[in-house]
Amino acid sequence: MGTVITVGAVLSLTGSQAASGQMAKEGYLYCQDWINDKGGIYFKGAGHRLSLDIADDQSRPSIAASTTERLISENHDTLLLGPSNDATTSRAAPVAEQHQVPMVSSGGSSDAIFNSHYHYLFSVLAPRSRQLQGVVDMALAQNPKPQSVAILFASDSLSAEVANATAAYAQAKGLTMVYWNTYPSGVNDISSQLAAAAAAGAEIILEAGHPSESVRTVQQAQQMNIQAKLLGFSDGPGGDRFTADLHKAANFAVGATQWAPAARNRISYFLDSFHYALAFASQFGHMPDQHAAAATAACLTLEVAIERAASTEPAKVREALAATDLNTFFGQIKFDDRGANAVKPVYVQQVQSGRAVLIWPPEIASARPRYPDPGWAKR
Repeated sequence: MGTVITVGAVLSLTGSQAASGQMAKEGYLYCQDWINDKGGIYFKGAGHRLSLDIADDQSRPSIAASTTERLISENHDTLLLGPSNDATTSRAAPVAEQHQVPMVSSGGSSDAIFNSHYHYLFSVLAPRSRQLQGVVDMALAQNPKPQSVAILFASDSLSAEVANATAAYAQAKGLTMVYWNTYPSGVNDISSQLAAAAAAGAEIILEAGHPSESVRTVQQAQQMNIQAKLLGFSDGPGGDRFTADLHKAANFAVGATQWAPAARNRISYFLDSFHYALAFASQFGHMPDQHAAAATAACLTLEVAIERAASTEPAKVREALAATDLNTFFGQIKFDDRGANAVKPVYVQQVQSGRAVLIWPPEIASARPRYPDPGWAKR
């Protein structure tokens, strides 16, 4: 057995982003255990055990920066995983860049981060600008296809990023934008925006926001009897709370996700989605979500890069990461010159009969889309 390879990981284990951070931690730990159980990271004729040096950034960007500095300068970690969300990634990435330490992120997807063109940051996630493209593509594949769209979005910068990119994409695909407006993040009432979208004749209504806002939007659309052919969300229908809070009203809503256990991706390494989900659940007592899966995929990507570089030297691992083209349970992983995963689609889920199922893209889906929405009375 060769020397132990220590990899630092910055995660939001406490604070406002702790739920996704804890899932990412479990995703990293599953990967660590899987690698070590098979004999470690193998190069130069020996297997090297992986040891993760995990640190909490408390969901605070400033602490993510100082924690990254500590892992590199004090703990002497020369390879990094994480962080688990965009805000902390935006502050950790420049620290890793300054030290020329490769960082493979499972939580950074903002184009604002990628457009900084960091040399040492790589993310397994599809860019945030593509978050709702799959929903648009799915809708336009239906017969008869919709002609008009309304987009509502929360006032934070990430939601605005999704909304702007989706508006441009939808119009380029031939949809007529009949309504486009923002609302304050976390607000409890968007009835005026919904009424305006309906009055404008929007066949599909898309929202770029947060899980609690998607629940509120469905509730208010039902109360107002707004009968769009499709309600689509950047975040919502895949979560347990969405169906638990909305019951039958959740049916027919669609939403974006980076991964789901039903994803039938072609693999060249590791387990498929189904067996990964089963093994993860056996270890941790619950199913993995997209945050856990992204973390496992990031860890596997770094492992493969180390083996292909036959080294843990940061510059050599960085070059191997830049050349990565890997088919995994999480989807294809191949980075563009910004470090974004340029080839991975964002998947679409729909609530059908009270359960979120994967409906797009067709080659990995487990169910067909149900479109158009038959109306509130037929749920």
